[in-house]
Amino acid sequence: MKSIILGLLLSCLQAVALNAQISKSGIFRTANDFLSHNLEYATPCSDQAHKIFIEPLFKRHQVMIRYKGEVHRLDKDSIYAVQYCSGLVERLFQRKTYSMVNPDEPILIYKITTTQTTKGHPKLINWYFSKDADSPIQQLTIQNLLKAFPDNHAFHDAIMAEFKTNNDLTHYDAMHKMMRINRLYENSKK
Repeated sequence: MKSIILGLLLSCLQAVALNAQISKSGIFRTANDFLSHNLEYATPCSDQAHKIFIEPLFKRHQVMIRYKGEVHRLDKDSIYAVQYCSGLVERLFQRKTYSMVNPDEPILIYKITTTQTTKGHPKLINWYFSKDADSPIQQLTIQNLLKAFPDNHAFHDAIMAEFKTNNDLTHYDAMHKMMRINRLYENSKK
């Protein structure tokens, strides 16, 4: 439990460090746009008139963007991800929104936090991944990671040696400033 809390804390610290670097908000139409940091509707974070609404009331299939005094409505299926001034990057996949934990790493980790309706119950965090920016999002499990990289046996061995449970997959490597799974992945390609 302590390692999960430590991993979450370190992920938050990484997000805070990323926040200091964000100077624009906007959308990425494609995975290639995301990888090349090509923001559409890019607006400096100092512009308070610019707003992005990912879940507009009664228009759940659309993203609304207030840009240069005009409102633009885009279908969620035409957008890869949204970058906010807060530093948060959310990927839109199959009409759901996934918050990226590590947008600058090869294997992308996502989380969805749901609030319990019963008093006294903590928030529930569900973890997901995509093997690269262009791949589908799937649940973050040891078995799914092994299947996503069928020919990388060195990576399989590292995963099996390092992680005992699926919860361990969310560990952050503070020394290398990246998610532990990505550190193992980089080492397996050498």
